[in-house]
Amino acid sequence: MASVKLELPVKIEKEGNLFVAICEPFNIASQGISKEIALENIREALELFLSDEDVLEMYQDLISSYTVPEKEEHFIIRS
Repeated sequence: MASVKLELPVKIEKEGNLFVAICEPFNIASQGISKEIALENIREALELFLSDEDVLEMYQDLISSYTVPEKEEHFIIRS
């Protein structure tokens, strides 16, 4: 499968001294000592999860619903 850009909803909650990042559509969660680290960790977890061919096949429709369409290239021609 070609590389695509996804825009996924991630919720961040503070639990004790940690921040927990949750991507509910794929039921993936990760944590970190800051919001930024929690986001980095969930990004890595999602990349690993979505790199599995079986997962891609199983969640094809859900993945498609979060795919960001590529922008058309625009050319400016000056005379």
